[in-house]
Amino acid sequence: MFKKGGDFSKLADSIPKKKITCYVKESYPYFLIADDFFYVPCYFTQKAVEDFRAKNPSVKIVDLKLRVIELSSWTLEMVKVNSSDVFTSYGGLELRIIVKEFNLNQKQGVQRVKPEDLARYPVNIYRDDEVKTLILSYTHQCLTQAVAKGLKGETLPDVSKFGAKGNVKELGVLKFAQGEAFNQYQFKEGKTPVVEMEQIHKLEKGSVKRGLSSQAKAKVVGGKVVKGSKKSAGSRGVGNIATKISKHSVAIGKKSHV
Repeated sequence: MFKKGGDFSKLADSIPKKKITCYVKESYPYFLIADDFFYVPCYFTQKAVEDFRAKNPSVKIVDLKLRVIELSSWTLEMVKVNSSDVFTSYGGLELRIIVKEFNLNQKQGVQRVKPEDLARYPVNIYRDDEVKTLILSYTHQCLTQAVAKGLKGETLPDVSKFGAKGNVKELGVLKFAQGEAFNQYQFKEGKTPVVEMEQIHKLEKGSVKRGLSSQAKAKVVGGKVVKGSKKSAGSRGVGNIATKISKHSVAIGKKSHV
């Protein structure tokens, strides 16, 4: 997708038709699918959720952890996100698997996979050096294209004119970002409606587990002031303790019989 500029239609015709057999590393609050090496996020359309529940009335999507599923209809979409909030992304970009149809793997059935049976424990694909380099390379490509498109010629801006009021664009300064965030990517962002895992959990179990929402933000705890007496240190007995200790001290000039 990154090498094709985020255009799913440019991939080989055979790829979208292939079924993906994978195991579910986590099913709530995030739905993560994996092979023996990496895991990626999975997003479901409303129809995919309804069809799965109709075919498997006794199986809950949020309880599919460690089970093998088969994605029979799917697509890929690239979206811009804040990677500080979305851990399944890198450099402000996330490649999403949009599932349109899926079911339990017939061979595996409802039997769960044992983690020790895997070749290795799957890790976040966005923490892989090769994937990170690929994303950075794509971002650099978009950046150079934006600069080349905006320049009128191979000239540097006249620094001596920066003090004058006016449009910086006329001085050769290009704006292609908001603050430190580059925003001129050369791809069409995916807009397929998907169902949040919180909604699926509420649909299947009636409520969302407290503290497990994928929308929840971390809270700072600690540093709580202990409510108690407002008495000073001396009034809490520190001065009295010092007095008692002094009474048992050996007086100066007297011999100790110990």
